[in-house]
Amino acid sequence: MLSSRTPPTNEEILHILRYDEERRHRSSREYFFRNGPLDLPLIASSADLDVELQHIQDSCNKSTAIYIMKPSPQPCTLAYNQELTLRSDIIMTIYERWFDSHNVDIDFGNFFAKLICARPSINDQATVQDLINFHRIWCDHVELTLPFCATPTELQGASYYDRPYNPQHCVMGINSDQNSRFKLRPLFRALILLTDNDPQRTGAERLVQVIQTNLADLSAPIDLASIEPKIEDDSSRGRVTTTLSAAYDFVTALELREQAAYPGKYRDPDAAEGLQGPGYQMKKARSRGYTGAAVQGSSASWIHLGEDEEVLPPCTPFVYSTRCQLGLGPPRLPYYRELRGMRS
Repeated sequence: MLSSRTPPTNEEILHILRYDEERRHRSSREYFFRNGPLDLPLIASSADLDVELQHIQDSCNKSTAIYIMKPSPQPCTLAYNQELTLRSDIIMTIYERWFDSHNVDIDFGNFFAKLICARPSINDQATVQDLINFHRIWCDHVELTLPFCATPTELQGASYYDRPYNPQHCVMGINSDQNSRFKLRPLFRALILLTDNDPQRTGAERLVQVIQTNLADLSAPIDLASIEPKIEDDSSRGRVTTTLSAAYDFVTALELREQAAYPGKYRDPDAAEGLQGPGYQMKKARSRGYTGAAVQGSSASWIHLGEDEEVLPPCTPFVYSTRCQLGLGPPRLPYYRELRGMRS
């Protein structure tokens, strides 16, 4: 019996491809915060750093780093579960807020922050200066190692450069062919956040320290005095304790300032054609019946929203399960993101 489904239009297929990219972006951010965060000892030498290349690229195109500086918890313990809850709460809090104003720039891992677990030993009395020293070592290591992300490996085959990501290299994959699009931002060097694991304050009200590292020259000095509210003010030493919400606003304002002052140090999502190679996305589109022009460039350029269409964040299994645990309803989806091409 022949199917009565109406074939999707070219526009509907492009909407589906764009939503696939949005879901991949959110799933990747959730992975690097919840399941596979960068977890390293708080060491004094880059010679001891041995990490997957996915963490090198994932440190790029971020405004800052969010640090957890506690001894590594043992699996299946209360401390382990509390830290997982902490990491989950942070990404759940900041992702949708970030997506609301950055949804046109989800390519190449662009996001607010990279989560890093810097582990002191149980007997160490780690200081903020120790963390700053570690951050300098990590940033130097990223810049030194980033060129290797573009190096073909023994996994290279006929279709190696035909995919935006090589999923065989590591869990989330690296984008070898377009590695030049990944940049370590000066602001990422200059400012970091240190989380507080107080269970009484969660979500946007979670406490974080905003720490000035003095590891990069920006267009103007960082003025911590403008942060409100200040739970603890130690701005004379380059640090202020505030809420995650206030820290997000502060870092985002600095990002916009630096991007306006030095646009060459930030990738312009509208500048270049071919940000995505035409082969991979075009194959996906053709497999769904697409007959239009080549699918390439920034994924934000593939679709044009209607006047009344909202841009809502993508949904993942983590989002659905979290909302169920909190007793909330399922997230709302705009109609253009539904698979209308699969309708009967």
